[in-house]
Amino acid sequence: MLVNAIIVALLTWLVSAAFPMWLRWAFHFGAPIVAGFIYGLLFGDLAYGLAVGAHVMMAYMGLVAIGGSVPSDLSIAGYLGVAMTMLANQPPEVGLTIAVPLGTMGIIAQNAKMSLNAIWVHKADQYALEGNTRGMKIMNVFASQIVPFVLIAIPSFLAVYFGAPALEKFLAAVPKQVIDILVLAGKMLPALGLAMLFQQMYKKPILPYFIIGFVLASYLNLNVMAISLIGFALALIHWNFSKGEEVNE
Repeated sequence: MLVNAIIVALLTWLVSAAFPMWLRWAFHFGAPIVAGFIYGLLFGDLAYGLAVGAHVMMAYMGLVAIGGSVPSDLSIAGYLGVAMTMLANQPPEVGLTIAVPLGTMGIIAQNAKMSLNAIWVHKADQYALEGNTRGMKIMNVFASQIVPFVLIAIPSFLAVYFGAPALEKFLAAVPKQVIDILVLAGKMLPALGLAMLFQQMYKKPILPYFIIGFVLASYLNLNVMAISLIGFALALIHWNFSKGEEVNE
């Protein structure tokens, strides 16, 4: 169990925070399936691993991260959730009930990482002003992984080694004020991310569509699917009118 706990903890941490982007694209976005394949080979039951991974993946096939709005941590849901399901010898269908809450709790770790890692960014800025390239590398490559390792690798190890009750005790030991701050940061980060995204793609002709989407979501309380369909219809109308103008010209 010790070896399994170490492997799961390291994989979860590496994929969630430490892998370079070109590896994260491969290992993160298909996390449950990839995790099922890897653990199936490691634990000696490939068919079972893929079955668990496939069932968990069903909940995340439509997952989209827009700006800073991430509904669930796919790495933790995949690599930790699939492992705990397999090690507990649960049916593949049970994997969803284990993985989805873990993915949701993983957002707290991600919010903490993005908030607390600002310490190392400011330190790297200071080293940059001093011309200290070695200090900059240490801050960006090594120091930036301290918070993710503590908040992802260690709880993942405890969850696998001692089981789910240990993870619950670990989270219960975190002061409520800290959780509240992280939840607040989680609500602010999506707004910041969307604002940055809108800044990059802003053009005067699309401003009315942005206002329409805001009204539909905030005042009419329509769900994402309804707003998406209305947006698609408006995009077709816009495209048809633009095409008609080109023909007339």
